[in-house]
Amino acid sequence: MKPKRVEVLAIGDELLDGRVADTNTLRLAEALSEFNVQVAHRTTILDDTPTIVKEAKNISQRGTDLCIVSGGLGPTSDDLTALAFANLIKVELVRDEETATKIKERLLKHQRPITENQLKQADRPASSKILKNSVGTAPGFSFNYQGCLFMAFPGVPKEFDFMVEEHILKTLRLENLPSLKKKSFRSFGLFEAQVDDLLSGFHDQFPSIRLGYRAHFPEIIISLKASPEDEEFLNQASKMVREKLGPCLFSEESGPFAQGLVQSLRDSKQTLSVAESCTGGLMGHLITEVPGSSQVFNLGVTTYSNESKMKVLGVKEDTLLKYGAVSENTVIEMADGIRKLSQSTYGLSVSGIAGPEGGTPEKPVGTVFIGLSREGKTEAKKLSLLFDREKNKILSAFSALDLLRKRHHYPS
Repeated sequence: MKPKRVEVLAIGDELLDGRVADTNTLRLAEALSEFNVQVAHRTTILDDTPTIVKEAKNISQRGTDLCIVSGGLGPTSDDLTALAFANLIKVELVRDEETATKIKERLLKHQRPITENQLKQADRPASSKILKNSVGTAPGFSFNYQGCLFMAFPGVPKEFDFMVEEHILKTLRLENLPSLKKKSFRSFGLFEAQVDDLLSGFHDQFPSIRLGYRAHFPEIIISLKASPEDEEFLNQASKMVREKLGPCLFSEESGPFAQGLVQSLRDSKQTLSVAESCTGGLMGHLITEVPGSSQVFNLGVTTYSNESKMKVLGVKEDTLLKYGAVSENTVIEMADGIRKLSQSTYGLSVSGIAGPEGGTPEKPVGTVFIGLSREGKTEAKKLSLLFDREKNKILSAFSALDLLRKRHHYPS
């Protein structure tokens, strides 16, 4: 039976002091969404018995049907989940002999000593049900408390994912539950607030569609989710998103940023070469992340010094003296030079001041120029970026490839 309300209780000091990020809940939520089951609440707490008991009571009092517990089932003294839940339901801890035997066999196989703290992983609240763990030492367990089913799993990601699959997802699949319908759109060149403004009125027009945003620098990812019966509304909502985002929408699929660009160049039998300065080879990296990019990517050079710009790309000395390496004139000559050198359809270039030093009043840190060359036509674009060195480099490389993508798909 599909649970109506699901919560997650993540246990571990390391989750709250910055040592470890709780990625288990993210993967769990994604897996459950396939069955139109949403995680309503997540609680992260320390390895502390009274705190675990208190939060478990709060969870049941919120009318939760299923609580998935992550962590605190290992061999160390701070693994207190089993003890805490035994206190919650007022029973003794008991040792599951079958599990204890398997732990001993596993330790002997790996020539490790059999110690009491290893065997305590076989302990569970007396009235609970053992949940087998075939990929690790510690099993999980489940029990009911005031109408809520608690399922406790190890926090190790590999083991947690196995337990979720084995003890939750397989059951949901057997019920043949209709899956949640989802769409994802990836945009570049807009801030999250700008995307939200473009989609103002969405909720009034499509109240049954859940709209979400996620910033994954330098992209903004827009997600739409709908119940199976609202699939037609989802299609209409998707059309609205495409129309509103226009050229800023670069993909509706997962994968490398340049995947769509590489595919379109391959389909049209066109080629690309790049000349980089401030990005230090990042443009070439983004292109070659795409399988099959060798069919379109001819040449990539990093000409960091003025001398290399002149010797390799043919940038004129007068241009560098008069306008500087970071200028519209220079990137146009860089783009022209790499295109002619490699005999490519497109030449793409970038030069800028990534920071944190090197800026001037006329050209402050974050000043970047992009050049694009094709037969009979060249253009340049200026960026004024406000981030640190790493992000400025990333944005410069993405912006250059995005300029080519837009010119290739939306020729002026």
